[in-house]
Amino acid sequence: MSTVLVQKLWCSLWSAGSLSRFAQHMSHASHQVSYIGSEEQRVYEEPHVIFQNWLMAAQKEAPQVRPRLACMATVDKSGEPVTRLTSIEEVNSNGITFFTTLGSRQAGEISANPHVSLHFNWAPLMRSVRIAGSAHQLTEEQVRDQFRRFPRHVQMSITHGPRYAAAEWQSRSGFFARIGERLNTWLGKQPEEIPMPHNWGGYILTPSLFEFGMLSGEKAGRTRVRFRRCLEMPRGTRVGNVQAERQDWVYDSCEEN
Repeated sequence: MSTVLVQKLWCSLWSAGSLSRFAQHMSHASHQVSYIGSEEQRVYEEPHVIFQNWLMAAQKEAPQVRPRLACMATVDKSGEPVTRLTSIEEVNSNGITFFTTLGSRQAGEISANPHVSLHFNWAPLMRSVRIAGSAHQLTEEQVRDQFRRFPRHVQMSITHGPRYAAAEWQSRSGFFARIGERLNTWLGKQPEEIPMPHNWGGYILTPSLFEFGMLSGEKAGRTRVRFRRCLEMPRGTRVGNVQAERQDWVYDSCEEN
């Protein structure tokens, strides 16, 4: 990515006025300014890297809003939009992964129409992100690997339901079971494996659009920067494109009152 492109992108995302108002809004302003200043020096090749950094900032500065929780929109059989809250797991160059019960309404709608969008709203940071693309089911091996990485109480919640997991966690037998697990860990013994439900699965959203929004203040407008995948025009003939490893992203920005 050229230096001019980096400067143009960050002028859109971090105008001087927006940066100042953002720093004033946040607590520990001096810490925030130094953090943002270092972030501005980075060179981004793909919008998912910007999203990763925004997500990390939200997890650090506003964990109470559950930054990984997004409003997911799908389309039902009649063409009507359907929304629900969904927690994402991984974000990388391949896409964004999330997990659900395969027999759920959410899974059925994705199978019928893979077009999905995610909306993240981090109000304390005056930031929001919209991501749209196509979702495809993960392999059983990928799902099983993720299930094994979850803590045991999360595995129990997936297998038996959140109410069972909460009751087990608070019960006396659950307390002694956790002590036994700790002792087994110290002794080098493997705890009993919790079986993964056969109807539990995951999806990966391959983005075709990223839209970053930032409020400039109570009376000011909102800055939006949008990245769209563009595979129709040959490389080198686009205005404002990000040369990525796998595809090009064309971006534009606007100010809303």
